[in-house]
Amino acid sequence: MRIEGPDGRRWWVGRRWLPWRPRGRDMGKGGLTDFPISGDEPIGLLIAIVVAAVLVLFPVVLVAAIFVAEWLLLLLLLPIITLLRVGFGMPWTVVARSGGVRYAEQVAGWRRSRELIQSTSTEIKEYGEPRSLFVA
Repeated sequence: MRIEGPDGRRWWVGRRWLPWRPRGRDMGKGGLTDFPISGDEPIGLLIAIVVAAVLVLFPVVLVAAIFVAEWLLLLLLLPIITLLRVGFGMPWTVVARSGGVRYAEQVAGWRRSRELIQSTSTEIKEYGEPRSLFVA
């Protein structure tokens, strides 16, 4: 649920379904232009191009593999964690975030988490910050 506080800041309030969120990966700013190409011979140029391609492609492939593996793990865990939360009373994490600021609180039960989301939304609209959640 998206909310705007009295100070104009935009907030998102809701449940966190999984124990963690996947994060974007920074691949750096390097590239082929950063690799020093030296030598006057075509063989030296060819070797430099191959080495530069390996140095650039390896991190890209590695980061992509980590990103895909993390998403596959999340997709595997989603039904298991949902079953634990709904069927066995594992607490939901209610989160309110705006920019770099995060507030969170754990509460057992779907209905109680919905009530906490509603009260947090009301607090943000009224006071500009969630008073029933703690800084995460």
